[in-house]
Amino acid sequence: MLDVERWLDYVFFAGLEISMLSLPALVLLLAAEPPGPIAVAALTALGVSTCAAGTFRGPWVDLGEWPAPGDLYTMPLRSAYYSATVAAATYAGAAAHVASGVALAGIAVSTLVSVAGMAALPRVVGRFRTLAYRFGTPEP
Repeated sequence: MLDVERWLDYVFFAGLEISMLSLPALVLLLAAEPPGPIAVAALTALGVSTCAAGTFRGPWVDLGEWPAPGDLYTMPLRSAYYSATVAAATYAGAAAHVASGVALAGIAVSTLVSVAGMAALPRVVGRFRTLAYRFGTPEP
């Protein structure tokens, strides 16, 4: 039971982080059409991204070093990344929903994009840090 509580702790803080840092995309999605498929895909993207980030950040799946939720240095990058992931998952899911006429198709596509996006985050942050170090370190 303790492991479930620990996972819920990771998921809670991942949900807080993703909900706050993806606000730019969520505000833009308020005007997106069609509203029904967009809403289903966006809710799926937020929920799945939260569970994926909580799982990947914890000790259960090793995909690389995740930035701490309060890491101020990577916050702008994480905000852009979470916004892009939520927006891409929402639009891909809504497009699948509209094209097929089946809501489950939209949910499945939004889920796949969200999980793939969250799985790639440690590599993206790591490359950003490497790039920042290269540009920030003076040549000898």
